[in-house]
Amino acid sequence: MLNLIVCCDGTWNTPDQMDDDLPAPTNVVKLYNALETSPTQHRYYHPGVGTDGTWFHRMIGGGTGAGLNENIMSAYGWLTQNYQPEARIWLFGFSRGAWTVRSLGGMIARCGLLNPVASQMDEKQRWAAIKDLFDTYKTPEDKAKPVVATAQRAFFDTPLGTPTKHSISIEFIGVWDTVGALGVPDDMALLNLLDNPDNYRFHDTSLSNKVKHARHAIAIDEKRQSFSPTLWDNEAAHTDMKQLWFPGVHADVGGGYGQSALSDGALKWMMEEAKNCGLAFRPNTMAQLHPDYLGYLHNSVTGVFKSLKTRPRNVPCFTTQTNKLHSSAIERHNNPPLAQGGYWPTKVLATGEKQTVTVFAREHWNATGLYLEAGKTWHFQAQGEWVDGDIPCGPAGCDDGKFQLSKMAHSVSSLLGKAETLYQKFTQNHTADFWYTKREEEHPWFALVGMVANDVPSGSQQDEKLPHEVFLIGDTTTFTPKASGYLYAFANDAWQTYHNNRGSITLTVTCE
Repeated sequence: MLNLIVCCDGTWNTPDQMDDDLPAPTNVVKLYNALETSPTQHRYYHPGVGTDGTWFHRMIGGGTGAGLNENIMSAYGWLTQNYQPEARIWLFGFSRGAWTVRSLGGMIARCGLLNPVASQMDEKQRWAAIKDLFDTYKTPEDKAKPVVATAQRAFFDTPLGTPTKHSISIEFIGVWDTVGALGVPDDMALLNLLDNPDNYRFHDTSLSNKVKHARHAIAIDEKRQSFSPTLWDNEAAHTDMKQLWFPGVHADVGGGYGQSALSDGALKWMMEEAKNCGLAFRPNTMAQLHPDYLGYLHNSVTGVFKSLKTRPRNVPCFTTQTNKLHSSAIERHNNPPLAQGGYWPTKVLATGEKQTVTVFAREHWNATGLYLEAGKTWHFQAQGEWVDGDIPCGPAGCDDGKFQLSKMAHSVSSLLGKAETLYQKFTQNHTADFWYTKREEEHPWFALVGMVANDVPSGSQQDEKLPHEVFLIGDTTTFTPKASGYLYAFANDAWQTYHNNRGSITLTVTCE
């Protein structure tokens, strides 16, 4: 039986990339190189967007996602030229390459697989037909006519005159850390003027039942807001889907660093899962991997991302949801590396229990280590004083009505915040963020704010805005989260000005 394997890499990723003078291919490249090649197993690799052309074209391609749609159509085109009846299709991708293969799988499930030979198409006609099918895939299903096989446009495994939907099965989809609806840093509103992110939104985050096996390795420690993960949302309904969380940031899971002990763990898991489903690898390739749960965990908030917002992920609880965590994450939690310290210390409070934590003014996110369970009522009591520049204030914030010259900056920033709100409404980009505006416009300057990392939007948030429940703590409050998640706390300042903050306050959390 013929295996057809499609491998799509992440943004700016190529097979020959280096890191600290070490070869640093992604797991997509390593898996591609590990595949056995034979008359019954054909492979296809596509580098990530932002790897071709001048530096300007590479920057635009990587920064806006330009080229993603073409990558999907190119991979689809390769399949149309190589598919045979009963062939098994395998799709692998990392980062936006994961978006690519997941979208490719959705396109095949929705539109079937074009048979250009039976259609007697030349190259120009074949690509025109593929573009037309892709446009159909992008159109909401209730607004598009179903694709039907005809003599002029024939499809594999589909009789003439019948719809092509669900005519082709996907044997296996394996992805590492699918990021966001796109993975474009919407914090940089200018990029939306260069290219509309709506062109690259997932059309469906559910996994088709025509996919037999699906695996998703997700990074626990990635905090870049524009790299928020997109999981399949119908795991319970699918017969063979596994989504596991692995230690490390984005490229610690998908590969791309010279030090690859963590990413080797995610690669070994994926290769073992695929091998168990029938994919053939070269002999002894597994022996070249050296996974180590104590491996170096990188910091991905570097370069331009230092200036952009971060956002903790909705990570499963390390004490109550171990079935969602890979064994390497649990091992690192139980035995953290000496060089990098504790790993996800976790406390789940029982009714009547309390815990006091320190919240520092300079930290964008103070990880409390408390996992708040949904449906329970939590009481928060804060005390102390911290300083915004030279403005001292308590947990309730600086909006006390007293005049201070330093507060003029707050007034100017508040005007920018109103402009930001208008921009969001005008462009429908609810994640756009103007620099030097309050993180939470509806709450006072420098007030103590809490956030439960649970992927549930707050009441004031738009559906399009990156979710998580955010709430004002101030001096005291009670709160009942809609979903469980780790608790974070912060001073409500402009994201770019935390360097001039000083001091800390104490926060006591009680499970009532």
